[in-house]
Amino acid sequence: MSASPQPSQQPSDQPMPLPSPVETPTASPIPTGVILPPSKPAPSGEQTLTGQVEAGVERGCLILNDATGVYQLLGGDPTVVYAGAQVSVTGHVVTGVMSYCMQGRPFQITEAHRI
Repeated sequence: MSASPQPSQQPSDQPMPLPSPVETPTASPIPTGVILPPSKPAPSGEQTLTGQVEAGVERGCLILNDATGVYQLLGGDPTVVYAGAQVSVTGHVVTGVMSYCMQGRPFQITEAHRI
């Protein structure tokens, strides 16, 4: 048997079909216990809180009751910000974070002083 010649492969002038789009989820739940990075505050969002730091109900959580509300303190010098200390802290409330402390509004400290 003789092999029949194959037709030469020439490029087609028709465009290749595109793959169908893949659906991506619009929102996914954030697992419990995940802490997201703090959002960047507007410069006008800085505020100063004054009061006595208290231990939170969860280990490692520090809470401050101020005239404007209850705050969970994040960051700050641990030699200044600790349970029992009278402090003045400057910083901002952060949004978009989750915490295992579940007390007060998260407050990122940028400056702290004992009073």
